[in-house]
Amino acid sequence: MAIKLLDDMDKRIIEILVKDARTPYTNIAKELGISEATVRKRVSKLIKGGIIKRFTVEIGESGMEAIVLIKVRSGYNIPEIAKAISEMDNVAKACEVTGEYDIVAEISSPDTSSLNNTIEGIRGMGGVSNTLSVIVLATW
Repeated sequence: MAIKLLDDMDKRIIEILVKDARTPYTNIAKELGISEATVRKRVSKLIKGGIIKRFTVEIGESGMEAIVLIKVRSGYNIPEIAKAISEMDNVAKACEVTGEYDIVAEISSPDTSSLNNTIEGIRGMGGVSNTLSVIVLATW
């Protein structure tokens, strides 16, 4: 897919949605001085063009976050495993990376039990040989 150049209005819409993905289009339109229909059309094009992949929820102070580094056994398809991990409950995203580990997953969970279940689910996937989990203590 060709890389689409974003104009300033697209960038401003994305900035607003990154801060709060639930911002109503009417509020975005008012802030940017454009119509709500224009915002709706631009967001739709950003989604169809793959610029916006999904809208998500960030867990607040009472939630738990973890980073999980994942090694995949030789002969297994890393992108397929990363995609499967990214579709699991509580997984914010999964990235294929270079280095000692093959995949890094960001997990946001409402509690310790749910976080542990997600990590155990990753460990139990076919092709996963090893994981290293770290709990996020603070984010800036």
